[in-house]
Amino acid sequence: MSARDEVEPLPGWLAWPIRVLAVIFVVPFKLAWDLLTIVMRFLWRYVGVPIWRYVLYPVLYYGLWVPIRWITVHVLWRPLVWVAEHILAPLFTALWNGLVWFVRALGPFWHLLGRVLLEMAKAVGWALNLLYRYLLRPIGYVLAFIGIYVVVPVAKAVAWAWNHSVVLLWRYLIVIPVSWAWRTLVVPPARWVRSAVLRPIAETTRRVLATLGLR
Repeated sequence: MSARDEVEPLPGWLAWPIRVLAVIFVVPFKLAWDLLTIVMRFLWRYVGVPIWRYVLYPVLYYGLWVPIRWITVHVLWRPLVWVAEHILAPLFTALWNGLVWFVRALGPFWHLLGRVLLEMAKAVGWALNLLYRYLLRPIGYVLAFIGIYVVVPVAKAVAWAWNHSVVLLWRYLIVIPVSWAWRTLVVPPARWVRSAVLRPIAETTRRVLATLGLR
């Protein structure tokens, strides 16, 4: 803050009454607050802590927590453990033993099923082998023969005909005449116009602008 922005002090005739009023109204409240803080600390230390330690805590611990724990252990947990040990465990053991006995009793069936699946796999392999040998492989030979002795020669003939007809016509009827016309009929006149017309006009314009002081 600059000297101009500093707060000017109050005049003495106004500052002293304000200080007196502050002492009269603020100091009692401050003393009352400090006294209340001291009293509350005293009450908590010598009244609240003993009540919590010797009254509320024993009531909550022995009157609520201990009964809940006893009920949980003796009424809920131990019966569940007894049910698990004497009912559920034997039941699951019997079910597992029955399942194992059932699977072992069906041993001949599983053996027969394995033999059937094996024979089916052999039959499928035999059929696929026949399909490949007498159908897919001959078709592959035929397609290869057609590709080598028909498609490739025809493609070569078409390419030769294309190169010696369309390509030659395009070259000698379009590309060469257009290129000759461009080099003979377009480029020389364009060069003459650029050197004989455009450059003198540009040079004259530049000199006129320089003379007028605009360049």
